[in-house]
Amino acid sequence: MDVKQVMERLAAAKAERQKYEPIFDDAIRLTMPSRRRFHNNSVADAGEDIFDETGANAVSEFVSRMQAGICPPFTEFVKLEASSLVEPKDRKAVNADLADIQQYCFEEIWASNFAQESAETFHDLAISTGTLLVEEGNSGKMLAHRAIPITDLFIESGADDHIGGQFRTTKVKASQLETRYPRGDFSDPALVSIMSREGDKPVEVIEYTFQEPGGRIPHYRHIVMIADPKVKIVDRKMSGIGSNPFISFRWSTAAGETWGRGPLLNAMAAIRTTNLMLELVLENAAMSIVGIYQTDNEGVINADTVNLLPGTILNKEIGTNGLEAVNMATGNFNMRDVVLGDQRTNIKRAMFNDMLSDPNKTPATATEVAERMADLAHRTSAGFSRVYYEFIQRYMQRVLFLGVKRGDIKLPTKNGRALSFRSVSPLAQAQYGRDMQLLMQDFQTRAAMYGPQVAGSMYELTELDPWLQKRFGLDPKLYKGADKVIKEMKQQAEAMAQMQQQAQAPQGPAQ
Repeated sequence: MDVKQVMERLAAAKAERQKYEPIFDDAIRLTMPSRRRFHNNSVADAGEDIFDETGANAVSEFVSRMQAGICPPFTEFVKLEASSLVEPKDRKAVNADLADIQQYCFEEIWASNFAQESAETFHDLAISTGTLLVEEGNSGKMLAHRAIPITDLFIESGADDHIGGQFRTTKVKASQLETRYPRGDFSDPALVSIMSREGDKPVEVIEYTFQEPGGRIPHYRHIVMIADPKVKIVDRKMSGIGSNPFISFRWSTAAGETWGRGPLLNAMAAIRTTNLMLELVLENAAMSIVGIYQTDNEGVINADTVNLLPGTILNKEIGTNGLEAVNMATGNFNMRDVVLGDQRTNIKRAMFNDMLSDPNKTPATATEVAERMADLAHRTSAGFSRVYYEFIQRYMQRVLFLGVKRGDIKLPTKNGRALSFRSVSPLAQAQYGRDMQLLMQDFQTRAAMYGPQVAGSMYELTELDPWLQKRFGLDPKLYKGADKVIKEMKQQAEAMAQMQQQAQAPQGPAQ
C-alpha cells in the first residue's frame, strides 16, 4: 500500500467523521469543559456556554460507574478458564495454570497506567467511540496504555461491520521522530533536512492500522507516514490474536454504522433545554437586580458613562426627570423548577445516574439496593455486552499476546479458541442476580411443599456447588469440595440420629 492509497482512505474516513462532528462537538462543549474540541480548541472560553452542570456531572458519574462496574481498579475483573474444547480430564490442570497466568496479568495491569487511561476512553465512549492504545512498556513494565481522544481518531468500517481500521493524527517534533518510532526509515532527503535544520518544528504524523482480509488468524498492517513531506517511515505486519495495539469500542451502533452512539447523545436534548432555561433564569435575575433605565435626551447625561452601582449619585438639571427606572414585565417563571427538575431527571436516567434514592429521605434497604443494581444491569445489558466483546475481551487478548511475546507466560493451550474469558465484574455479577433469585424462589416453593430438609436433598450438590461459585465469582479455593460437604452432612446426620436414640433409650431403675 503506497502513500496515495493511505491518503485516499484517510480522506474517506475524514468525510465519514464530518457527518457527526457537529453533535460530537456540541456534546463536548456542554458537558466536558476544557476538553479539546473539533471546532474550537481555545481554553480561554472553555465552559463559558455551560450554565447548568447536570450534564457535566452526569458524564463524570457515568465514567466512574462504568469503570467501577466493568473494570473496577485493583480487582481481577476477568477470569481465564479452559473452554469446552479442552478434554474434561485436562480441564482441572489447565485451569490451575490459567489461574497463575491470570494473577500475573492483573499484577502487570494494575502496575501500569490502565486505570486512568481507561477512564479517559470512557469519556469518549459516552459520546461515541473510545480507543485505547496498548503497547509494550519500558523500564521493566509489560504494559503501557494511552487513551486516543476522539478528536485525533478517524475510523473505517470493516468487512463484518466491525471497526476495520483506525487512523490517528498527531503532532510530533521533528527531532523526536527517531525516538518515537525507532523502527522507522528516515532516509528521505526532505525529511532529513527538516529533522536536522528544524528540529523543533511540529510535524504531522499519520498512523494507520487496519486488518487485512482473509485467513483464520487475523493479520494487521501498521503504517506510519509524515503528512508533509508525504513519506512513509513505518510499514510493518502484525499477526495473531491480540497483535493489534489499537482497541476501539462502542456503546451501541446500527448495522452499517462505523461510529458508535453513546448514551450522552440521547441526553443532549435535555442538556440543551436545562442549559437554555438556566441561562434565561440568570438573565431575568440580572434584569431584576440591575434594572433598565431611561432618560431625557437633553445632553445632560451621557448614558455611555453611567455605571449603575450601589451609592452612585447622578446630577440632573432642575425641571428634568433625569434617569428613570423602566417598569418591565418579568414574566412568569413558576414552571421553571418543574421543567428543570424533569429534564435533570431525564439526563441522570439517560446516563444511568439515578440508581439510589434521595439521601434526604429514608435510607434504602438492602433489598432495594439489590433491586436497583439489578435494574442497572438490565438497562445497561446491551451496552455492556458490546463493551465486553469489543473492549474487555480484546484487551485481555492483547495482554496475553504481549506476555507471550516477552516470554513471561506460556499458555497451556495451543488453540486460542480453547481459552475462555468470563467477566466477573460487578455488572456481570448483577446479570447473575436473576439466576440466584430464580433458585431461591424454587427452593422456597419446594420447602413450602415438602419441607426444608427434603427440598435441600432434591438438589445435586456436585452440580449446585460449582454453579453457585460461578454466579458469585469468588475464588474456588474458599470452598470445600462437594464430596467433602456431602460426607460431613452424612456424619452430622448420623451424629444427630445417635443423639436421638440415646435420648429415647429407657432409663434404668433409680438406685
